Amino acid sequence: MRRLVMISCVFLTLSGGWLTAASEFLKVERSTTVAVLHIWAGFFFLVIFPMYSLDHIKVHAYRLQSWSWVAASGIVQLVAGIGLILSGVLLWLYGVETLSLSREVHILLTVVLAGSLLTHFRAPK
Repeated sequence: MRRLVMISCVFLTLSGGWLTAASEFLKVERSTTVAVLHIWAGFFFLVIFPMYSLDHIKVHAYRLQSWSWVAASGIVQLVAGIGLILSGVLLWLYGVETLSLSREVHILLTVVLAGSLLTHFRAPK
């Protein structure tokens, strides 16, 4: 399950980065294939992220008794993941052009999630 979450996070980060870079910086038309794959991977993330995070919290509950970088980055991951799910659903329902604030929040939370994942794995346990 951990690998599925990691693979989906990496794919969503890369495909979202490509969609953002293509429309914002390269001024080219966004690829419909990449957009559809990003949406389907987002639905997959919507299902597996809550299951994995709750199971992960139950297994490592003893580590949450004291403060550590691993616990802090895990909390940031949980909040960023929930925010990504909510903003992603809003973007899917109403469109990227309609909700520019939700789009910016989605991009920011993607960077936060990627940074917290790196911190979570690099921090001493």
